[in-house]
Amino acid sequence: MEHSYLIIGMLSLLFICIYGYSYIPEILEERKLKRLKLEQAELEEIRRLRRIKNDEIRSEKLLSLKKRSEEIRLELQRLEQMKENRMNLNDAEMHRMKVDKMKKQQAG
Repeated sequence: MEHSYLIIGMLSLLFICIYGYSYIPEILEERKLKRLKLEQAELEEIRRLRRIKNDEIRSEKLLSLKKRSEEIRLELQRLEQMKENRMNLNDAEMHRMKVDKMKKQQAG
């Protein structure tokens, strides 16, 4: 009887160790799942940041394209105005040439 408490203590320690050893895979699986969730959250954050960055780049490009389009439109308007002015000058010159020709015919 002297060692009965020692034997009972050792047996209880053995059962506690066996119980703990049987739950190790579950504990490891839970840790693995937590780690995977954290990794997925990090990947989602990286994707979100990349998407925001790409949206900003896209917006900047669109703004520059609109600005360039406006510049081209204004340049085309300016060229069209120059063409009209030139045509008006040509018309005035043609009219002056006709008047000069008519004066020469009347004088001659």
